Amino acid sequence: MKRITILLFLFFVIFCTLSCINSEEYQKVKEEFRDVEYSGDIENFDSIYSQIPDYSQISAVINKLHTEFNPEGLLNPGGAEKYFNSKETAVALGMYIADLGYVRHFERVQMCTDYLEAVRTLAGKLAIGEKEFNETVPLIESNLGDREVLFGVVDSLLNAGNVLLAGNEKYGISALFLGGFWLETTYIGLSSREETNSEFIQQILQSHFEILVQINKLFDCLDDEAQLKDFKTALSGLEKKGAGNEELLKDVVVIRNKFLK
Repeated sequence: MKRITILLFLFFVIFCTLSCINSEEYQKVKEEFRDVEYSGDIENFDSIYSQIPDYSQISAVINKLHTEFNPEGLLNPGGAEKYFNSKETAVALGMYIADLGYVRHFERVQMCTDYLEAVRTLAGKLAIGEKEFNETVPLIESNLGDREVLFGVVDSLLNAGNVLLAGNEKYGISALFLGGFWLETTYIGLSSREETNSEFIQQILQSHFEILVQINKLFDCLDDEAQLKDFKTALSGLEKKGAGNEELLKDVVVIRNKFLK
């Protein structure tokens, strides 16, 4: 299966040996995704995942937008404790990892630490055990003061891993995670850019929207009675308006605000 950057943390750990997973949280996740119906196949997922950019591409986009570091609009790391619904948690995990990538790009050590802890919290809510988290982030506890080691650890979260898919809840988590990641990277890029309405930015947005098209194809294979359906509809609406939407940032903020805690 093709290497997918960004998704190592979510998928490698979730689909590790299930006997090591927090069984109570795992049963909660399964119950809350019980209404999700999936009508696709693994090849569809491979095709979609192959369109997701790796960390270096996201970093390059931030550079191309000529941004300066601005933490004001980022998610509150402490807010991770407030997510309880598994579907909202899956979206939040994508959003928090996007913010983690952003602070990593600007090499903010303490903020990397804070967002890693937020990711740890959200991971636990998606049935990812402490043991699995620690194995995925080696040496983190004993090396938080070491700048180079910490950034290496963050990069390991953003590097590719093998994806194993099984069960409707995991397809649902995949879609919601990707949607949350796309939404937050779009928000970061638009809210911190220095240029406005330039042809260059439109080219970048167009490329970013090609990723959204792929994510929406994944959502087309899924349906439920609650959050997934609403999020699916919202992302589809963004796609229809297109990258040239003059109120794109406003529309993104409206969707994003529904997942803020």
